[in-house]
Amino acid sequence: MNQHPPYSNLNYYQNANAEAQDVKDGFLIRLQEYDIITNDMLRNPMENSGSVQHYLILGKRGSGKSTLLKRLQIEVDTNKKLTKTYIAINTAEEQANVYKLYDLLEQILHELEDRNMPVDWPGEEEDEHDYTRKLFASLHKALERSGKRVILLLDNIDRIFENLRDEDTLLREYLLNYKDIKIIGASTRLTEHFWEYNKPFYEFFRTMELKPLNSEEVKKLLLSWSEKENLPALKAFVENRPGQLEMVRVLTDGLPRTLQFFVNILLSQGEETGYEYLRLLMDRVTPLYQERLNNLPPSQRKIVLQMAFLWESVGAKELAKATKMENRVISAQLNQLVDKGVAEKIETNTKNHLYRLSERFFNLWLIFTQGGPREKRRAKYLTIFLENFYDEKEIEGLAQAHLEAVKGKRISAGKAVLLTKAYSQSKYISLLTHASLIASTSALPDISEELKKELPDSAIKTMITALTLINKKEWDNAFSLLQTVQQEDALKQSILGQLFFAKNDWNMAEKYYLIAYQKGMNDSSFALGLVFFAKGDYESAEKYLLEAVKYKNSKAAVILSSVYYMFNKNRDEVSRLLSNVETSLLEEMRLLSVLPGIKAWAGNFTNLEQDLLSLARQKDQLLDTTLNELLVHHQINLVEKLFNSEEFGQELIEKYLPLYHVSRLLSRNKPEVDIKIPPEIKDVVNGLMQSIQKRREFYYGRPE
Repeated sequence: MNQHPPYSNLNYYQNANAEAQDVKDGFLIRLQEYDIITNDMLRNPMENSGSVQHYLILGKRGSGKSTLLKRLQIEVDTNKKLTKTYIAINTAEEQANVYKLYDLLEQILHELEDRNMPVDWPGEEEDEHDYTRKLFASLHKALERSGKRVILLLDNIDRIFENLRDEDTLLREYLLNYKDIKIIGASTRLTEHFWEYNKPFYEFFRTMELKPLNSEEVKKLLLSWSEKENLPALKAFVENRPGQLEMVRVLTDGLPRTLQFFVNILLSQGEETGYEYLRLLMDRVTPLYQERLNNLPPSQRKIVLQMAFLWESVGAKELAKATKMENRVISAQLNQLVDKGVAEKIETNTKNHLYRLSERFFNLWLIFTQGGPREKRRAKYLTIFLENFYDEKEIEGLAQAHLEAVKGKRISAGKAVLLTKAYSQSKYISLLTHASLIASTSALPDISEELKKELPDSAIKTMITALTLINKKEWDNAFSLLQTVQQEDALKQSILGQLFFAKNDWNMAEKYYLIAYQKGMNDSSFALGLVFFAKGDYESAEKYLLEAVKYKNSKAAVILSSVYYMFNKNRDEVSRLLSNVETSLLEEMRLLSVLPGIKAWAGNFTNLEQDLLSLARQKDQLLDTTLNELLVHHQINLVEKLFNSEEFGQELIEKYLPLYHVSRLLSRNKPEVDIKIPPEIKDVVNGLMQSIQKRREFYYGRPE
């Protein structure tokens, strides 16, 4: 099969983080917006006379907002005329830390210090507003001293403004009184901060919308990529297949990031059919589109999915029928979706306008990945496009009443399926109710196979599948599958915790296990203990492990004993914790080699010699560590007895010669040992002696 190399050098998500020269070389679109802002900076140097123009750049994810901000930053940093007047501060990567206005100001001041500009930091204030005003004063003083102005580049400015709340008036006051900051923000949506007349920033920013790329811009961009990466196949596609190129532009709504996905798959495609091409493409765009879908509230997600399944432009009345929502609710939600750029409104000659999803490939993806069997069959036919170029208690109560009606066969199959689908999408019903609804509806005597196909999978079945995927380390697939379970049940949260624990993402594992624990899943206490142990938070680990021990969790007893041993605490408690622990469990947990040292420390000598002999016979790889720990806890005779064993003593001496000499040195009855130590291992022996002495002091204190 002949395949072109994949277009691997494209940065799908972090194009704005590329090297400065690469950003400049690849900056071929959004030139109009760039020129307007740059010319403004050159012509209006923000002097005290006159106003300062601030900018708000609006665009969908992947439309080039971050790259535009980065390009402006580079221009300020490299243009000699601009560097005389401005300092560009781009807080794109730190904006998640901006919870209060003073957080933003502190970041700016730290950036100025990094530029070797002296900053007079105010002292700590109990009153946040006073502290914020003093930070403003420090900022103004620092800039006045330097003779510079700040170009403040704020990606996701809407999130920052949401955190400011009542502090936005204070920010506006400063921006009006002092002409030393110009804000250039980027956002995916126009929030109320910018359009409500009673808000401080009403008509304060000049809004610039990054619209879909037109045909010429797409052509220019793809030809640049082909030249940069030496891809003649891409150039040939652009020049020889204008119709299909236009189809790609329409499907992607002219979004640069989605275009990159198309190009990458197009150039790596061999002899696959259009359907396989579509599947490859779906895999690549899933992270982008899944984020877009998940960022919508549940009611809007439902509307978007119904719009996708209908495919054609649709009116509010038809959507209300499809989603079973009131007309007024549908109209309000559609207006918000249009404002967000997710949907577009098509004007008609009447007051009943039509709506459709603005990005057609997003529509295809929804059908392909979110639809049931019927919608997915339709999605296959849509690949013809590509083949051309290759109150919570009440809801639970209602659901239970419906379940009883289904079990009693007091409802027709058609209506049962309809209501079961509606209730099963609610996050307020339990997993048990969800499973019972689907099983009982499937068992109705008059239900057809076609109606059965419309029923969703049982949430429990979905979670079992997710567990299988977790075991296979297909974590992204498992997470996506779990996201389809609407019920926020403790079991779902626990499985999500298990997923992130498997990925060693302790913070996310803690989040989900804690939710499961708070929802009443007691088994999560052990998992939380392990998470906090992994994070090094031993105090919290002890708390949850103790909770797990109360529920007779033997594994928790073993881990808790290890924690106590590590910190030399609760020695008497350890014997009790380990008293009922089976050897088979220690073997399963691979902790047999740890047990002798802990038992000796705790003063539990039951079967200690047998445990040690068992490890020796098994040729345990950590036997040297076990012997070392036993010497720490003064079990010299036991260690020497092992080295003197007729069964395997000589073999162990040869294998652990330094430890053998250490055990003899620690024995009070062998003063001649020191002179018998081979000189080549004497340093090793001395090091072991020092280590053992240090650990003895930790566990037993300095000898008097």
